[in-house]
Amino acid sequence: MAAAAKTVRKSADSAVNAFEHVTAASNEALQTNLNRTMAAAAEFGAFGKENVEALVTSAAAAQKGMEALSARYVAFTKAALETHMAATKSLMTSKSVQELMERQADYARASFETYMSEVNAMSDMVAGMTKDAIKPLNERMTAMSTLIQSGAAR
Repeated sequence: MAAAAKTVRKSADSAVNAFEHVTAASNEALQTNLNRTMAAAAEFGAFGKENVEALVTSAAAAQKGMEALSARYVAFTKAALETHMAATKSLMTSKSVQELMERQADYARASFETYMSEVNAMSDMVAGMTKDAIKPLNERMTAMSTLIQSGAAR
């Protein structure tokens, strides 16, 4: 009977040791995974903050560009209206149909050239504004791509 008790005791001790070993390994794995999760959450939070900052920077660049574009449009419209009024006065003072036609042709040609020049300038402004507004977002996309690639390598 004493031998049986020793065998039971030995089996119980072996089971307790195995349980303690499994528990320690589980705790270690849990702690490791918890640390990784916390690090990933912190990284995700910082990444999200940088995304918001990039969005704010992008919106500010777009707003600044739109303000400049709007101011240029208002100035162009004002100048065009003044030019139109002067041309109208000039046309009204024409002494002949021939002179009227020449003045009208000159006004039309000058107006078209001015308009095309302004369209080109505004197109350049829009291109620059778009480039400035998209730059921070492109940088975040590059950072996202790098993060994904580094995450795949982990």
